[in-house]
Amino acid sequence: MEMRNKNKPNKIVLPITALVLQMIFLFFIKYKNQGLSFSDFSLLQTGNLINFFMYLGIISGLVIVIKKKQDYLNKKTQTTLLILSWLFLIIGYISTQIKIFPENSYYFGQPADKILTGLLFLLFILSMLFFLSLIWTIIFTSHKPMFISSTLKSILILVVFFILTIIFVDNIGYTSGRWAIHRDQKNVAVVLGAAVWSGNIPSPTLSSRVDKVIDLLEEGFVGHIVLTGGKAPGELPESEVAFEYAKAKGIDPSLITTENITASTNDQIRWIKNNVTKKNSYAEIILISDAYHLPRVIEISKFYNLNIKVAESTHKMDFKDLLYNKIRESIALFNFWNFAL
Repeated sequence: MEMRNKNKPNKIVLPITALVLQMIFLFFIKYKNQGLSFSDFSLLQTGNLINFFMYLGIISGLVIVIKKKQDYLNKKTQTTLLILSWLFLIIGYISTQIKIFPENSYYFGQPADKILTGLLFLLFILSMLFFLSLIWTIIFTSHKPMFISSTLKSILILVVFFILTIIFVDNIGYTSGRWAIHRDQKNVAVVLGAAVWSGNIPSPTLSSRVDKVIDLLEEGFVGHIVLTGGKAPGELPESEVAFEYAKAKGIDPSLITTENITASTNDQIRWIKNNVTKKNSYAEIILISDAYHLPRVIEISKFYNLNIKVAESTHKMDFKDLLYNKIRESIALFNFWNFAL
């Protein structure tokens, strides 16, 4: 019995070390994905806190199990779960660094490489939630948990988390009034890109965002406009289509700057930080998008330590389209919180 107790510290230290190193590696991946250095790290970011508490739950539960109920979680099971989670995380990271599918491979409106990366990271998070549910089932019950039961619990945790993300997206409103935008010619408004329809026609989403920035300009809230968005297959870049739309509305072209290289919200916010905040001295930077999109815009901006204001366009959607976009945004926000994708 005495020899067994002496071995317990090793049984605790090794898996905890592996988990702590894995958490650090996950944080490294997140900042690497966004082109940021690890010196930009802050534990207080929403996604980082979610990751931290997940690992805290696993580590604290593991300590309790090893000390009190180690027979229910043998070394082989621990090692298998750690190896699987590390494997999914490493392969997921590799998929962010290489191109696997052809450039024009899209599914559900997303690049095939991005979908593959998302699935690999999803397997990683499921393996960690399985570990979490397995450990705490052992703590709160007097029998060895079943594989199927722990799998279902991990899926349930994932579903609940996703539902909470949808509620977050649906209930966080970022109106210009709430964010107290002030009239100042030293302010700049940045229109986030949106779809271009066939024939280089701005979609209602894009035109509504430009209409909003025109209102802000004419009402004296901003003195300069930035239009963002890269090229869609077969069409002009989103920013150029928005530029032509604004000119047709009578806006002085000298008040407009365009960029045409970004392909996602993450890209656009990174571009704003590197090309708007660092190279200019604007009083306020106001990002313009749809209400359902702004919660993710805010979260990504916080990740970049970017101080912004926001204003929502007046674009109205029917219930079906709005529900689709809120679900899509919730998936995107879930992926950003957990993996900075």
